[in-house]
Amino acid sequence: MKKFILGALTLLLTLNASATVISIYESNSALNSIAQSQAVINNAAAADTTLTSNNIFFSDSGHHGASAFQGGHNSTFVLTATGMIDTSLYSALKFFHDDGIDVSLGGNSLYTYNANTALRNSGWKTFADTGMTTFDLLFWENGGAASILVYGQLRANQTSEVANFATIGSQSSVTVAVPEPTTLAILGLGLLGLVSRKVKK
Repeated sequence: MKKFILGALTLLLTLNASATVISIYESNSALNSIAQSQAVINNAAAADTTLTSNNIFFSDSGHHGASAFQGGHNSTFVLTATGMIDTSLYSALKFFHDDGIDVSLGGNSLYTYNANTALRNSGWKTFADTGMTTFDLLFWENGGAASILVYGQLRANQTSEVANFATIGSQSSVTVAVPEPTTLAILGLGLLGLVSRKVKK
């Protein structure tokens, strides 16, 4: 019983750690470069909106059927996304973006467009299979009509899907609900209580 409970807790922590953390920072001034976007982040006391998501797939113009940015951000803002991606599952990523973007995979630059633009297609950006790898994205919108859409090309059959940043192994079609840290803490305390009760008997 103890091994089962500890295994379940470890799985929940793993799933929580593999989701992408998205932070959005509002800007009161125009943006047209990575440097200006980074300055907005550096000067902010905290992000205006923070969320976890399995996908980076937002559009205030409804491109590709994507939902709007959470928190009502649709004018001038910076978005960062940090998490993990399974490179044994995906062989390439494609970005549709309006405006600029900077993406790194495993600490190495994957794609950069350092200017404002109408909706732009990056084309497929390929990479080697290095297993679970860190993923960092910086995106900014200047003046409205924001879109950031990330697709993944499956390594097994070269078909594409909305990239899943919470995928474990080859279960690409499974969407994992990511518990909040408070929920995990309560669950952990409950499991520890069960284990200690079992040990006392």
